[in-house]
Amino acid sequence: MDESANYLGFCTCWGSPISCAEGSHLPLDEIGGRGTRRDILAFDDQMRVIPALLTEVRDVGAHSVVNIRLASGRRLEAGSEQQVRTLNEWVPLEKLMPGARIAVARYLPEQAQPILMVDAELILLAHMIGDGSCVRRQPIRYASIDEDNLTAVTLAAKHFGIEAVRDEYAAARCITLRLRAPYRLTHGKRNPVASWLDELGLFGLRSYEKFVPTPVFMSSNSQIGLFLHHLWSTDGSVRWDAKGRQGRIYYASTSRQFIDDVANLLLRLEVHTRIKRAAKSGYRDCWHLTIDGVENQRRFLTLVGVHGARGVRGQEVLRELESVLPNTNADTVPKEVWNTVRELLSKTGMSHRAFAAALNTKFCGSTMWKHSPSRSRLARIAALLGDRGLEALATSHVYWDQVVEVSEVSPGRLMALQIIGAEGCFVHGIAVRALPPETNSPGRR
Repeated sequence: MDESANYLGFCTCWGSPISCAEGSHLPLDEIGGRGTRRDILAFDDQMRVIPALLTEVRDVGAHSVVNIRLASGRRLEAGSEQQVRTLNEWVPLEKLMPGARIAVARYLPEQAQPILMVDAELILLAHMIGDGSCVRRQPIRYASIDEDNLTAVTLAAKHFGIEAVRDEYAAARCITLRLRAPYRLTHGKRNPVASWLDELGLFGLRSYEKFVPTPVFMSSNSQIGLFLHHLWSTDGSVRWDAKGRQGRIYYASTSRQFIDDVANLLLRLEVHTRIKRAAKSGYRDCWHLTIDGVENQRRFLTLVGVHGARGVRGQEVLRELESVLPNTNADTVPKEVWNTVRELLSKTGMSHRAFAAALNTKFCGSTMWKHSPSRSRLARIAALLGDRGLEALATSHVYWDQVVEVSEVSPGRLMALQIIGAEGCFVHGIAVRALPPETNSPGRR
């Protein structure tokens, strides 16, 4: 690809986040206008994650907007002409149909020079987001029934010079820690934890308003693992379902943005998630971020794990998973890839029966072509047939998610991006193509 070429395309609505190379996920309207120069996460024509230079973000006014929702719970609002990647081609959103599988980020790479946070701050932040209270004109508190969590917060608070005060109320059925300032509060002098949370944009927020602040995204993968390790001990759940012979792992929040943020943090560790809405009459919607699949759960419990009592249950789940065989039914390559395989077999003169034998699988006639192959199986096929295209698909940096809903919404205000040296970029973790100016000019309506 010509790295000097500029590509300009209509992208998503103002508030949609784009993945930046330093780890943050910033809404397009916060990135800047003309003269913008920011390294972002993009992808090449082999669907591999690469850095690219974003040189312009421009308001192009109101355009027809299409909303898509994926099986993973990811969502995208974009111009109707914006293209997403299916296995064989780029398809405009206006032509996308439910059931189609499109490319989303398989993982998000760690930046070359992460900006490390203090571990005590990461730990306290995770617990305060989950079980803390920092309402304006009220004492800063933390509540839990887990002694390990209470100890973690007590120790982390010392980083701010705070000695946590323990309050036990039988009626509350939990223990509360008051994080009192280590000095007298006067005009212009605040509790250090309150000032710190305010700097992060979190002070005074309600549960449904919370988000993961940018410094967490800009930290290292190991620190992200530490943050998630403590976060999951608050509103997370880990248990073994003996009847279903599977682990049940999820995190719950009333903030959809927070759930999206945690999903992106887990992508840094190559842990894939699904987002589900839990509705209850008279209450705000709750969002569950679930971690499914044997290998996926093993990865989470090994790399992240959970602090405290839930961590004990996590180790029990990990032991149970040792005896469970993985069943790859989600992380697969779309079955249309078999068309390419059959063409290669025809060119080489290999029969379908011989092909099955070479793969050490039972020959089942046409049944073989009805199911999507796993990445590992496709890699074996690529090696057998010596095809680089199949190898690229088997080792690409994308996950093939399924479209479950496509709907047109009222015209929305869109932004145009100019990118140098890439096929496209990730918005909400979804691979979108930056169209050449002559294909999709800002004046086109």
